[in-house]
Amino acid sequence: MADCRFLTEYAPLAHHRREMTALRRRQRQRLGLGLLAVAAVTAGGYLVMPPLGIMLAGIGAMALFFAAITGGSSIPAHVLSGVEGEVRTLKALKALPEDHVLFNQVMVPDPRLPNGERELDFIVVGPNGISVIEVKNTPGIIYVDPDKRQWQTARRAGCGSRPGWNALDNPVNQVRAQVDALDRWLLSHGLSIPVQPMVCFSNPGVIIENADHSQVPVIVPELIEKTLSETQDQGILRKARYDNLIALLSGKERLGQQAA
Repeated sequence: MADCRFLTEYAPLAHHRREMTALRRRQRQRLGLGLLAVAAVTAGGYLVMPPLGIMLAGIGAMALFFAAITGGSSIPAHVLSGVEGEVRTLKALKALPEDHVLFNQVMVPDPRLPNGERELDFIVVGPNGISVIEVKNTPGIIYVDPDKRQWQTARRAGCGSRPGWNALDNPVNQVRAQVDALDRWLLSHGLSIPVQPMVCFSNPGVIIENADHSQVPVIVPELIEKTLSETQDQGILRKARYDNLIALLSGKERLGQQAA
């Protein structure tokens, strides 16, 4: 199993789970109280007039049905979808050998962005190199076209329906920008290490076409280990550089510099 010491919690997913747990608890309470109230009203109505009891039972059943509907999450759907995709990818990353160290939700300086930072979904440090993985949770058929600004996507809405066409911003450009930002940041700390980019489509309903035409690997989670072994085969990192890299990414080196 990979080294997971430096992984951070996905706050939106944790909030969503707590929120849905609280909603289900309140739902059970409403149903319990509602069932008792419906039973009492139905019984009273039946004693007065059987048809009245039947009518009240029907009204109560409808009220219980609407009470059983769980409210939605306060987390935007696109945010939740992105996090769920990263969690599926993380499951595959955790299966890597123990000499691979995982980092997620890494913020690195990038003066080209308005907020001055760029977020990287995953950084994987192995004995032979370092990789940045950009995760997408897009479903359907993805046609990889490295030279275009957007890629075509297609998805069927249901059995027998015609495919709906859409477009996805080229994630290869995105992950290359992430690699550039990480390269500059590492160089500013005296580390010159080639960083390998990778795009992972994690949705279980995805089909990737034309991926062989991309210099940057475009894969699914099941191919992560194989792809890392191929792209990181750039020569073994010396232990000192490996240790310095881990210390920097984990924040220990920066904390040490501040303490000094």
